[in-house]
Amino acid sequence: MSSMSLLSRGGGIPVRQTQLAPNGLEFMEDVSQARWIEGSLSGWRNVRSLMPEGFSAYARVFHPAHLDDKGCEKPVRWSTVASWTGQTVHPRMQFERIANLSEDSKDMYKDPPWGSPPQHGSIPEEECMTLVNVLREYTSTPDRCYFCLWEGYGNIDTRLYKARSRVRVPGRDYLLFGGPVDAVMSFLVRESHFWGDSPNIWWPEDRAWCVATDIDLFDTYVGGSSACIEAVLNHPDLEALPTTLDARVDLHGDTINAPDASAWGGGQ
Repeated sequence: MSSMSLLSRGGGIPVRQTQLAPNGLEFMEDVSQARWIEGSLSGWRNVRSLMPEGFSAYARVFHPAHLDDKGCEKPVRWSTVASWTGQTVHPRMQFERIANLSEDSKDMYKDPPWGSPPQHGSIPEEECMTLVNVLREYTSTPDRCYFCLWEGYGNIDTRLYKARSRVRVPGRDYLLFGGPVDAVMSFLVRESHFWGDSPNIWWPEDRAWCVATDIDLFDTYVGGSSACIEAVLNHPDLEALPTTLDARVDLHGDTINAPDASAWGGGQ
């Protein structure tokens, strides 16, 4: 759905979105701050189609899967899943491959017996907060950042933005917002009249780093200085590996873990 109303907290009467921006953020009618993004994304099915060139280093942050433990969902790292299935952890691994999920399109996103696949299209709240805490230290403009949000998310009332500006890149149109880096968390708060999904591309005004989460992927990419990316890779609360602009981001980028047409064969 391209536009919808959310139910009230009580669960009955739909409440329509009335604000142009989440709390602490401003909707940007002038999208000139994103011109460098529009002009720098290229390629197909690789990191450079999501992330601008010019950074010293790049990291891939894996969204955790979830284990159902007596009705309570607990995060599970990809490396843990791979240890259960006997697959190999490497920078281009794909979740379907390490979890031995069938490549049949109708089975691709079925939940494995032990829980559920990672969140796709939006970085989970805890990982997002961790990234904010890391990246805040690697920009001179933490109070002036920009956030691109895909216009197709179902929580967005597109009527409010019908005649307004867009950031346009191959295959995606985004709404642009501005505010301090900490305000990125406002996108993830599913209030009665707003969002619930993280921005898809965000960066500080000094362009010291950039974060990208595509709507179809289970992971988030970060570009920045060598010191910045080293901090991301070494943070104990993130599962991340180094990557390059030429790395494929789709299922067939994992050439090490062979597809398994059988059902899930691993266990806890």
